[in-house]
Amino acid sequence: MSYISGSMYKGADPILFNHIFRLIIFMFILSSGQTGIMAQEKVLDEYQKALEYIDSRGEVYLRIPLTFTAQVQDLSTFLSVDHISAGTVFAYANRNGFQELDNRHITYQVEIPPSLTRVVRMEEGEFPAPGWDSYPGFNQYSELMHSYADSFPGICRLDTIGFSVNNREILVVKISDYAGIDEREPDFLYTSTMHGDELTGYILMIRIMDYLLNYYGKDEKVTNLVDHLQIWINPLANPDGTYRLGDDNIFGATRFNANFTDLNRNYPDPKEGPHPDGRNYQPENVDMMAFMKSLHLVMSANLHAGAELVNYPWDTWPELHPDDDWYRFVSRQYADTAHLYNDQYMTQLDNGISNGYAWYTISGGRQDYVNYFLNGREVTLELSADKIPPADTLPYLWEYNYRSLLNYMEQCLYGIRGQVTDGETGMPLRSKIEVEDHDERNSHVWSDSMTGSYYRLIRGGIYNLQVSADGYKDTLITNIHIQDLQSSELNIILFPFFPEDATDSIIISPNPFINQLTIHILSELPGEVRISLFDPVGRKIIPEHRMSLVVGYNNFILDGSGLNSGLYILNIKQSSGTRQIKILKVE
Repeated sequence: MSYISGSMYKGADPILFNHIFRLIIFMFILSSGQTGIMAQEKVLDEYQKALEYIDSRGEVYLRIPLTFTAQVQDLSTFLSVDHISAGTVFAYANRNGFQELDNRHITYQVEIPPSLTRVVRMEEGEFPAPGWDSYPGFNQYSELMHSYADSFPGICRLDTIGFSVNNREILVVKISDYAGIDEREPDFLYTSTMHGDELTGYILMIRIMDYLLNYYGKDEKVTNLVDHLQIWINPLANPDGTYRLGDDNIFGATRFNANFTDLNRNYPDPKEGPHPDGRNYQPENVDMMAFMKSLHLVMSANLHAGAELVNYPWDTWPELHPDDDWYRFVSRQYADTAHLYNDQYMTQLDNGISNGYAWYTISGGRQDYVNYFLNGREVTLELSADKIPPADTLPYLWEYNYRSLLNYMEQCLYGIRGQVTDGETGMPLRSKIEVEDHDERNSHVWSDSMTGSYYRLIRGGIYNLQVSADGYKDTLITNIHIQDLQSSELNIILFPFFPEDATDSIIISPNPFINQLTIHILSELPGEVRISLFDPVGRKIIPEHRMSLVVGYNNFILDGSGLNSGLYILNIKQSSGTRQIKILKVE
């Protein structure tokens, strides 16, 4: 190239050469300037489009290039991440979230919201039509829920969880063999469409209700589920988002509620604590939390769309759940059953399943709230790549999923189950049931205070159960054999703990403490003590330590130099019982 270039200018006029060179440079600068102006105009155009969506809908749907993996976790702190595809993050932003994105000068592109990309068929007559290939208006949905309760009064009861921001009812039905009474049976909950523009689960939940009610007494699996579970189904958790533009159409549905809040980032978080999104708890979530606390909730699932997979906990922690093998087992069963009816469906990530944090982390999600704060077992079902599928595809999605939905419910009947009672009165007790050397991060369960019943879902294996209740002697049951897809009944009797039974005295000093405190235990018998530390909301701060007790004085040092100032609960467990002592860390 250098020889050719040199020959071109050999003998040329130097002045002419300089003139040509300057002209080339000038054209380059002019071209660069125009490119920069065009780029600025494009950025401004995207900014204006985003503001128009926020002004009209309260949210904007964005495409953000993924420059590094940790970026997703960072974006999740102020955006509602929807999914990740081919090196791109898709996310929703309200006004505050978008302003933060703009302040950080992060590149983005405004996308057409999924609910505005197509017009779907709304049912003009009575819902459902025979083919289940249309969407209902809100009033049609409400009338149908009432009609189920009226038509099947023995096994179906309609209730209202609460009301949305715009005062729409959040409806739920209970389906059980004696729906009008609270039986000694595990509570199971399906709920859908807390993101108002994710409608697949909305229709599938209406249809699973219809299926359970109409096949009860005719189908063996359905009859067994209805006879042995208290099944709660809430098809529409965010009615204001779904019917954003009015009760008669889902066109223009929004992800957020009427206060422009993502309901699935608005729950207390095990890691981040209360209000992880910096917003007040929304009416829909306040009512849902109260409703779920009123149940003896054993198992549940939260239905979404926008992907095709089963998402299991944790979403907020990178550490695996203690029952990760059980979660993978039930998630695998769901996806594999769906594959029998369409092997191209639900194949994302690990062939249709994923740990939540491994996919992308979120804080304030309902899944982690149920699993941590309610000691339940919940997964998130992502049921279709289309958030609002064409109406004529709804029957196919039902065909792919309904057997999996039934199988998932059936898992609630397996594991260890039984009743905890007082050894003197025979009355039911609320007690804590822990799997020894297994449970942590609130993966233990509780027996019901009214019935004493408990349900510990777990993979097949051999386990020891530690059972404790305030005022009662701890009980350890060893060598419990469990098989997958089977249940083992184990009734437990606890005996009251009286002061004269005590063989040990415990003194904590100093309390309050600065860096360390000493646990003094005067023991009259040899044995073992287990010491752990929790914060006031029940999060384990220091793992359980086991130490041997000798007859006489035993001193144990707790190093709290790494703790923040505040109140903690010291948990001291011995064979004679468990003591919980409040301690205060000060500077």
